[in-house]
Amino acid sequence: MNERAKYKLIGFIMMFCSSSLMGGIGAFTRFIDAPGDFVSFWRNFAGLIALTIIFLFIGGFKKVKATRFSGMMLLSGIFLGLLSGLYCLSTQYTTLANASFLIYTGPIYSTILAAIFLKEKIDWRGILCIIAVVVGMLFIVGIVTPEGLTLDLDPTYTFGNAIAFASGVAYGLYLFFSRYREDCDSNVRSWWNFLFASLAILVLLLWHNFCLQPLSYTEKVNGVTQIDAAGQIITHPWNLFTMPLDSWLWLIAAALITGFGAFYLLTHATKRLKAGELAAISYQETIMASLLGLCLFGETMTAFQLIGGALIVIGGVSQIVFTTSAANKEVDDAAVDGEVALAAQVRASSMRTRMEWIRSWLLWPTVPRKLPTPTIGTIPTQTTAKSPDFAEGLAGEVRARPSAYALAKWVFLGGKAPAFKE
Repeated sequence: MNERAKYKLIGFIMMFCSSSLMGGIGAFTRFIDAPGDFVSFWRNFAGLIALTIIFLFIGGFKKVKATRFSGMMLLSGIFLGLLSGLYCLSTQYTTLANASFLIYTGPIYSTILAAIFLKEKIDWRGILCIIAVVVGMLFIVGIVTPEGLTLDLDPTYTFGNAIAFASGVAYGLYLFFSRYREDCDSNVRSWWNFLFASLAILVLLLWHNFCLQPLSYTEKVNGVTQIDAAGQIITHPWNLFTMPLDSWLWLIAAALITGFGAFYLLTHATKRLKAGELAAISYQETIMASLLGLCLFGETMTAFQLIGGALIVIGGVSQIVFTTSAANKEVDDAAVDGEVALAAQVRASSMRTRMEWIRSWLLWPTVPRKLPTPTIGTIPTQTTAKSPDFAEGLAGEVRARPSAYALAKWVFLGGKAPAFKE
């Protein structure tokens, strides 16, 4: 497998992990006594807080300032917020099946837009993969059942269906605009995405509360939504300051896992994969949601849903095989291969450097020792660290190894390597 194929494979892995993490939001919200759009806000705001803290540790804001800001970065962040915020809002005004179906049309829009405006080619195999996963999605969310189509077009759901449709459009536009500015560092892009997504959902949250209806949450017992005698879902007025502690804990976990983790990986994946490739993997989210419902809440899966899950897996795996195989056979492109090779070289070099420093730290005595003159300014190796000259402490600088905290921070967060200080 050449570097281009590896580059693509890593993108598929990131997209798979991202969609799998996003599939867990339904399970988390069953234990959170808060409106869905408030949960959506925290999924992005927690990512902004986490990435800001990491940037403060590693000096990441220098790269943010050095990166040219553009409208595409603004739009991708706004639509990231709208796709989740509008979806949560739509579930209160239409059926869950309608809302799920309409938001999952998003990857189809992005594939079409990318083919028109970005000239991203998609062959007949890619089209078949997308058809397979879309049909699988229709089965697994319950739009297609043995009894026929369940898409409810009742006029009472018109407003909710419109919002759900808008969430699908926002999803597609997010994936589409994310394909621009591939020169931008993915960590920087993630920070901007989280910032503008949080602001977009905050505006949506205020509009919902003051223009539509006061914020409320559904009553749940052991994760099961409660229904009254008339068959209506039981809801209660929501207050930020009276939210139970356990709901806050579940919210924080959901925000970090299905928000920060999922959206961060999604930003990295959109840089590596074309829109059609992203679409073929994005529906993995529905499988994860169904599996969590099965394992945690004892929900059953019908034969149609199992077939749908199989179609999604087959379509996704086939897309990975087709893309990586094609990447192995393509004629070298100097610009693309140079970028991919450089990225691979930097990753490999960075990993080797970290391993060498970890080994040096373990070999270095806990008390300050003299470093032999010929090796001053270099990373001490196993040979120099155990050499007689070193052991005897010949003329040279007296160095002490950095703290374990400093070493761990550099290994995991990057930045400037810790020095063996005097």
